[in-house]
Amino acid sequence: MRNRLIIKSFSVLCILLFALYVILPNFLDNKLLVSKKRINLGLDLKGGSSLLLNVDLDSYFKEKLGMLADEIKESLLIKNIEPSAQSDKQVVVTLNNIDDYKKVSTLVHKINPNLELNRKDASIFISYKSHYKNSLINEVVSDSINNVQRRLDKLGTKEVSVQKQGQNKILVQVPGIEDTEQIKSLLGKTAKLAFHLANINVAKMQDIDHETTVILKDSLGNSYPIFRKTEIGGDSLVNSSVRFGHLGKPTVHFKFDSIASKRLAKITKENVGKPFAIVLDNTVLTMPTIREPILNGEGEISGNFTEKQASELAILLKSGALPAPLKIIEEKNIGPSLGEESIKAGEMAAIVSIVAVALFIIIIYGKLGLLASVALLFNVISILLILTLLEATLTLPGMAGIALTVGMSVDANVLIFERIREEIKSGKRTVRAIEEGFQNAIKTILDSNLTTLIAAGIMFAIGSGAIRGFSVTLSIGILCSMFSAITVTKLLIELCVDPKKLVL
Repeated sequence: MRNRLIIKSFSVLCILLFALYVILPNFLDNKLLVSKKRINLGLDLKGGSSLLLNVDLDSYFKEKLGMLADEIKESLLIKNIEPSAQSDKQVVVTLNNIDDYKKVSTLVHKINPNLELNRKDASIFISYKSHYKNSLINEVVSDSINNVQRRLDKLGTKEVSVQKQGQNKILVQVPGIEDTEQIKSLLGKTAKLAFHLANINVAKMQDIDHETTVILKDSLGNSYPIFRKTEIGGDSLVNSSVRFGHLGKPTVHFKFDSIASKRLAKITKENVGKPFAIVLDNTVLTMPTIREPILNGEGEISGNFTEKQASELAILLKSGALPAPLKIIEEKNIGPSLGEESIKAGEMAAIVSIVAVALFIIIIYGKLGLLASVALLFNVISILLILTLLEATLTLPGMAGIALTVGMSVDANVLIFERIREEIKSGKRTVRAIEEGFQNAIKTILDSNLTTLIAAGIMFAIGSGAIRGFSVTLSIGILCSMFSAITVTKLLIELCVDPKKLVL
């Protein structure tokens, strides 16, 4: 019995010391502290900027339908069917021979079984089935959220919150930053990188075959005839970084994956002496001449970059292209003074609630209440420990969740103490009453807290933003309160209470 008590006491003491060490960086800025983990403060506590972005689905589907139209036309030409294809909100294929409809239908469904066809005379109207279109929308928004998160993480911006709002909007919250120009610059660029061969056979711009060639401009306004066909896409990049060229000017070095490297080697072997355009978001970044085959899958983008511009471009390329353009439709700035007021109010509320609950339970249960108050402090320290280890972002609703669990944690002690009181009244010895009081109360405590955890889980699953923050701190608080009430309070009673002198 004594050995078990020593082991239990030592374990709880180790947890307490570890918790105090881990949470210290939240209150002290000491270089001697090995742990650098902190609880991050949300936008409402620290101040910062909030951007509401709209995912431009119209541009996404226009581009996707254009590519689909080209693919359909190319497939039909292989089968000796000569259609004219165009795309807007749907692909329209006009047949020279109406009898080719069945062949077209078969080919189109082979390209994508999620396409539906409607026929009117010699024209076939091709569009995405509604369920497939909805799945594409969800995929585009989800990919956009992940891409935005990667871009801001690579920028070194911490504590960023990126959340879906409605069907096609994204809310970006950046605590501690009020100047969002660089962030807006990153988010405003699709960063769709592509490598094209230039059409060197064009003598005059007006003679261009627009079926195969497009006119693109560089940052200075110079125009270049570029083949529409993308030889290599930016999604094949595996790395990009800033380097400095011969004259100390920054360049962006890039490396392709193995498949694209082989493709690049083949293209450069076959087109030595020809210009090779590197295009970002339909703007020609540079158009070097292929002097020799590139066999290692590496290259560099040079231009009149500043170091900041080169660094931004490297971040964009490394994080990948956005599946659809993002447009900033709302911007808000929250001053740090409002955040400081919120923190002070939250701290005051937490302190008052802890003191009030502690006084109440001490008045009602005396010495046992005092021990429960010590366990309450352990509970608060445990909550801070878990939040720090997770490097969670604390918001006002999160602070409300912590304050709520302070009251709920005492509820478990009340149940235990009332059970002990009932056992003593039934004539049992005090030691036995304490033991059975804890055992009989545990089931009730687990049941009551489990229902709250289920509610918190539902809030986290279907809620967003503030609701999820509240549910996280509430869940952590409940788990910590059960541990402190069942384990820590019982340990303190075993260590500090003389059963012969216990009065309830």
